[in-house]
Amino acid sequence: MLRPLVASVFVVASCVATLVAPSALDAQDPDSVIALEPVMVRVLGSSIETGAPYPVSVLAGEELTRGTISTFLEEAVRAVPGVQIQNRFNLSQGERISVRGFGPRAQFGVRGVRILVDGIPATLPDGQSTLDHLDLAGLGRVEALRGPNATLYGNAAGGVLHFRTTDPAEVPARVGIRWTGGTLGASRGAGPGSETSHGMWALEATATGTVGDVGYRVGTTHADFEGFRRNPLSDDGSTYGAGERTNVNATVSTPLGPGTLRIVAAGVDLDAENPGSLSDSLFAVGDREAFRFNVINGTAKKVRQGQLGASWTGPLGATDLEIATWGIGRDLDNPIPSAVIDLGRVAGGGRAIVESSLDVAGLPLGWGAGFEVELQNDDRLNYENDDGAPGDLTLDQDERVLATGLFAQARLDAGERVSILAGARYDRVAFSVTDNFVGGGDPDDSGDRTMDAVSPSIGLVVAAAPTVEVYGSLGRSFETPTTTELVNRPDGPGGFNPELEPQTGLTVEGGARATLFGALRVEASIFRASLDNQLVPFEVPAGPGEPERTFFRNAGESRHTGWEVSADWAARPGVSARLAYTRVDAVFTEYTVDGEDYAGNAVPGLAPNRIDGLLTLTRGTGFGELRAVWQDDIPVDDAGTTSAPDYVVVDARLGLRDLHLGGFSVEPFVAVANLFDETYVASVVPNAFGRRYFEPGPPRTYRFGVGVDWGG
Repeated sequence: MLRPLVASVFVVASCVATLVAPSALDAQDPDSVIALEPVMVRVLGSSIETGAPYPVSVLAGEELTRGTISTFLEEAVRAVPGVQIQNRFNLSQGERISVRGFGPRAQFGVRGVRILVDGIPATLPDGQSTLDHLDLAGLGRVEALRGPNATLYGNAAGGVLHFRTTDPAEVPARVGIRWTGGTLGASRGAGPGSETSHGMWALEATATGTVGDVGYRVGTTHADFEGFRRNPLSDDGSTYGAGERTNVNATVSTPLGPGTLRIVAAGVDLDAENPGSLSDSLFAVGDREAFRFNVINGTAKKVRQGQLGASWTGPLGATDLEIATWGIGRDLDNPIPSAVIDLGRVAGGGRAIVESSLDVAGLPLGWGAGFEVELQNDDRLNYENDDGAPGDLTLDQDERVLATGLFAQARLDAGERVSILAGARYDRVAFSVTDNFVGGGDPDDSGDRTMDAVSPSIGLVVAAAPTVEVYGSLGRSFETPTTTELVNRPDGPGGFNPELEPQTGLTVEGGARATLFGALRVEASIFRASLDNQLVPFEVPAGPGEPERTFFRNAGESRHTGWEVSADWAARPGVSARLAYTRVDAVFTEYTVDGEDYAGNAVPGLAPNRIDGLLTLTRGTGFGELRAVWQDDIPVDDAGTTSAPDYVVVDARLGLRDLHLGGFSVEPFVAVANLFDETYVASVVPNAFGRRYFEPGPPRTYRFGVGVDWGG
């Protein structure tokens, strides 16, 4: 049963996310000004932003949804340097997202990266993020800020991803329907040469328009995914790993007083099986079966979530003001091999921020300051797993998180060519747990933990030439363990793990951006992050002959160094290309486990090298896209003994857009994913017990679809 959605009453705090995160503007306008107040940035038809002392990438418009099946984020976010998305093709786990090597520890959802959806945090107060509720069919803009940016966002180290829904259409009314489908590779049956193809499909519907001064957009998407992992308990080639997901998203904006009120709502209903990961021996022979223990124990995830948010922006005397509030309700039924987890969650928060400018010795100074408060309350019940059904109760506790943040930031333009950006943020995250499972010899494990940090940053931007910028920054990051990571204790009792500490870091980076020959935009950056207490996952068996459980520990010290190069080229009208190269050398510098010294070993879970390229051709109503990704070997264990092999995967799309037939606009397309039928590891599970590190990608997959719009 879905717990009530709690509307938050906290009108508080804002990460200066709104100071340096782009404001809501028309994502379809290739030359629109977006406010990274007090930094002004101009989007010049390119994914590379200017004006900030750290790398910022923006993807916008139809490239996010054209020719996609609106099921996987990795289809939309392509060729962004520093960003690795490992698509597990597993709706119960979601995609593993890392930025500059932060995030690969996530067993589900996203860690180490701050996520916003239409201005509402998808990252909860404890630092965990889920994207189940993101309506990919209505995606209009993605903004990626790489680096800690801790003064702006708080509990994150790798960067910030902000997903925005397409703005309401400036027409009285427009309605659209889109259907996509395809065959999702083939799973091996019992006998030699026995293969069965499996399907997937999605149905989308939208209504958008403007009535007077009120703009609206409502969309819904239902996706059905049969999966491709063979069921090891079946001889007919059937799969385990199917999933269904229904998303609903609504946006309303209207003038209110001197400003604008924006209301956003989202909901998701998800039911998906979890096929688990493969051992290295099974992957070596090309098998793609599900893990037997997962099938026996009915591993899956059922989620219902609803959220509502509202924000008002406008002038207040000589300053600009933004206030926002949001609430989230989530109900989770999650059988895993070692337990059945029943989690009810309510969360909410708010922010307030003021911005203004003044003259200092004749130089313009823009400033902003604010605070935020967020609450999270989890009602957690764990049961023994009885073939996927709840058995005896083993854990009953209430977990609460209260996160508060205070921050300020200022930008001084020292002449026409030099700008200095500086700020600081204080975060305090208080965890508390009430143990309701006591008596009968079970002790009371109630308790609390508080983690806090001050995170300063400073950055410099120099316009070295009319088309060249040089920049650099220095900043600290702060990242707490999540409640899920804290409650998983290797010693067995409830409460929180008293030994797990927050991860902190110091990052220094520099780079340059340039426009060459009028059509080529390039950016190169180099960075070094020194981390204390990096959070690392590991697995142990729950008992003799039983499936494993995942726990977390701190590495003493580690270091992430690397560089990123991106290029965005518009050769001539109808021809464009984008290329991103990322190098991340993440190693432990001080890390000892059970007497084993892992210093010098690579941090598992991320590719040291990755090249992602995209070529787009448009002519008249037709379009074509070719995407290729090369990913280096991925280390999968702390000891550095095993790696997932490198691979090259190529995807292709062809279609028509804005094909007018009477009063309708029709957009058909066809696509082939994994064009050359590569056998590859789509995602990895770091330090998996039993050497089950590998989550395979599907073989060649064919997709097709058609969208129809009318009205407007």
